[in-house]
Amino acid sequence: MTTQAGKTPAGIGILMTAALVLTALAVPATARADAASVAAGAALYKEKCIGCHAADGSGNAPMGKALKAGDLRKADIQAKKDAELAASITKGKGKMPAQKDLSAAQVSQILDYVRTLGKGK
Repeated sequence: MTTQAGKTPAGIGILMTAALVLTALAVPATARADAASVAAGAALYKEKCIGCHAADGSGNAPMGKALKAGDLRKADIQAKKDAELAASITKGKGKMPAQKDLSAAQVSQILDYVRTLGKGK
Protein backbone atom coordinates (compact mmCIF):
# COMPACT_ATOMS: atom_id res chain seq x y z
CA MET A 1 0.00 0.00 0.00
CA THR A 2 1.33 3.45 -0.92
CA THR A 3 0.12 6.99 -0.38
CA GLN A 4 -0.45 9.60 -3.06
CA ALA A 5 3.15 10.75 -2.77
CA GLY A 6 4.37 7.20 -3.32
CA LYS A 7 5.53 6.77 0.28
CA THR A 8 4.63 3.76 2.35
CA PRO A 9 2.86 4.34 5.67
CA ALA A 10 5.97 2.98 7.45
CA GLY A 11 8.15 5.50 5.58
CA ILE A 12 5.90 8.34 6.65
CA GLY A 13 6.10 7.13 10.25
CA ILE A 14 9.89 7.16 10.12
CA LEU A 15 9.91 10.68 8.69
CA MET A 16 7.49 11.91 11.36
CA THR A 17 9.55 10.30 14.12
CA ALA A 18 12.73 11.89 12.75
CA ALA A 19 11.02 15.29 12.63
CA LEU A 20 9.84 14.94 16.23
CA VAL A 21 13.31 13.93 17.43
CA LEU A 22 14.93 16.87 15.66
CA THR A 23 12.34 19.24 17.11
CA ALA A 24 12.93 17.86 20.62
CA LEU A 25 16.67 18.34 20.24
CA ALA A 26 16.27 21.89 18.98
CA VAL A 27 14.05 23.15 21.81
CA PRO A 28 16.51 22.60 24.66
CA ALA A 29 19.26 24.32 22.64
CA THR A 30 17.04 27.37 22.24
CA ALA A 31 16.15 27.34 25.93
CA ARG A 32 19.84 27.11 26.86
CA ALA A 33 20.65 30.06 24.59
CA ASP A 34 17.91 32.11 26.22
CA ALA A 35 19.08 31.12 29.70
CA ALA A 36 22.66 31.98 28.75
CA SER A 37 21.56 35.38 27.45
CA VAL A 38 19.59 36.10 30.63
CA ALA A 39 22.57 35.04 32.78
CA ALA A 40 24.93 37.27 30.79
CA GLY A 41 22.39 40.07 31.05
CA ALA A 42 22.17 39.61 34.82
CA ALA A 43 25.94 40.01 35.11
CA LEU A 44 25.90 43.14 32.95
CA TYR A 45 22.92 44.51 34.90
CA LYS A 46 24.83 43.98 38.13
CA GLU A 47 27.82 45.83 36.68
CA LYS A 48 26.01 48.70 34.92
CA CYS A 49 22.49 49.15 36.29
CA ILE A 50 22.11 47.88 39.84
CA GLY A 51 23.51 51.06 41.42
CA CYS A 52 20.41 53.01 40.40
CA HIS A 53 17.75 50.46 39.51
CA ALA A 54 18.46 48.14 42.51
CA ALA A 55 18.83 44.37 42.39
CA ASP A 56 15.10 43.83 41.89
CA GLY A 57 14.69 46.58 39.28
CA SER A 58 12.57 48.72 41.61
CA GLY A 59 14.79 51.81 41.49
CA ASN A 60 14.90 51.76 45.31
CA ALA A 61 18.69 51.94 45.53
CA PRO A 62 19.92 55.11 47.28
CA MET A 63 21.22 56.55 44.00
CA GLY A 64 18.07 55.46 42.20
CA LYS A 65 15.88 57.24 44.73
CA ALA A 66 17.95 60.40 44.39
CA LEU A 67 17.73 60.29 40.58
CA LYS A 68 14.14 59.00 40.50
CA ALA A 69 15.16 55.93 38.51
CA GLY A 70 12.29 54.08 36.91
CA ASP A 71 10.89 50.82 38.25
CA LEU A 72 11.85 48.34 35.54
CA ARG A 73 9.25 45.88 36.84
CA LYS A 74 6.27 48.11 36.08
CA ALA A 75 3.91 47.26 33.26
CA ASP A 76 4.49 50.55 31.41
CA ILE A 77 8.24 49.90 31.24
CA GLN A 78 7.77 46.22 30.36
CA ALA A 79 5.34 47.19 27.58
CA LYS A 80 7.97 49.27 25.80
CA LYS A 81 9.46 47.80 22.66
CA ASP A 82 12.99 46.44 22.86
CA ALA A 83 14.21 49.15 20.47
CA GLU A 84 12.95 51.88 22.79
CA LEU A 85 14.54 50.34 25.87
CA ALA A 86 17.77 49.68 23.95
CA ALA A 87 17.87 53.35 22.95
CA SER A 88 17.45 54.38 26.60
CA ILE A 89 20.38 52.14 27.54
CA THR A 90 22.73 53.21 24.76
CA LYS A 91 21.79 56.89 24.54
CA GLY A 92 20.72 57.52 28.11
CA LYS A 93 17.43 59.03 29.24
CA GLY A 94 16.85 61.90 31.61
CA LYS A 95 19.52 61.61 34.29
CA MET A 96 20.44 58.09 33.18
CA PRO A 97 23.85 58.15 31.50
CA ALA A 98 24.43 56.61 28.08
CA GLN A 99 26.08 53.20 28.03
CA LYS A 100 27.92 53.61 24.73
CA ASP A 101 30.55 51.00 25.61
CA LEU A 102 28.05 48.12 25.32
CA SER A 103 27.78 46.04 22.16
CA ALA A 104 24.39 45.38 20.58
CA ALA A 105 24.60 41.81 21.91
CA GLN A 106 25.23 43.06 25.44
CA VAL A 107 22.29 45.47 25.25
CA SER A 108 20.12 42.58 24.08
CA GLN A 109 21.30 40.47 27.02
CA ILE A 110 20.44 43.25 29.47
CA LEU A 111 17.01 43.51 27.87
CA ASP A 112 16.52 39.76 28.22
CA TYR A 113 17.31 40.09 31.92
CA VAL A 114 15.14 43.19 32.43
CA ARG A 115 12.20 41.31 30.92
CA THR A 116 12.56 38.70 33.69
CA LEU A 117 12.21 41.44 36.32
CA GLY A 118 8.70 42.21 35.09
CA LYS A 119 7.64 38.59 35.51
CA GLY A 120 8.36 38.67 39.24
CA LYS A 121 5.94 41.48 39.99
